[in-house]
Amino acid sequence: MVSRRSPIKSRREESTEATRVAIIAAARKHFTRKGYSGAEIGRIAADARVTTGAIYHHFSGKRALFQAVAEQLEMDILQAAAVVEGANPWVRIQAGFEKLIDRCALPDVQRITFIEAPQVIGPDAWREIELRYAYGALRQALTALVAAKVVQPYPIELIARTLLALLHEASAEVARSPHDAAVRKQVSELVAGVFASLTR
Repeated sequence: MVSRRSPIKSRREESTEATRVAIIAAARKHFTRKGYSGAEIGRIAADARVTTGAIYHHFSGKRALFQAVAEQLEMDILQAAAVVEGANPWVRIQAGFEKLIDRCALPDVQRITFIEAPQVIGPDAWREIELRYAYGALRQALTALVAAKVVQPYPIELIARTLLALLHEASAEVARSPHDAAVRKQVSELVAGVFASLTR
């Protein structure tokens, strides 16, 4: 009896997850184009090809949906940084940072993650979320590198916040000048200088 029910349950779970993914994908587009205040649940539902009731079944409201989108972006950012390979952890961080600049220069990250998430979710709550993703991974890596005497013994939180601020500003500069190789080169040179100043 259990074995007969399992496939049905699995299909239901897959359908539920597919619906949730579709809602988040549609919401991501609307929050990027319209911002949190301008995005409408009805239009998101229409684009996701679901009812508004389906959205409220998966999310308690517009804010919860926005948070789910923001967290999905954080997961994407973490995955982008994680694809860098190499034996030297400091070199991996620098190479990963370069990848993150381009990823974070995209409109969805600029608007949702950097501008609106701290306001909509709240700065403290958003920082707690960041600690579960790329920011938390960066802090862990820096802790190990400071302990190994690869990085200057500055406070970990100070280094992590400095690099996060650098990521914000560097990616914003790239976003303001898309496809400008000269600007991208200058950004890379500046980032390399900051990383060099952190090494022992």
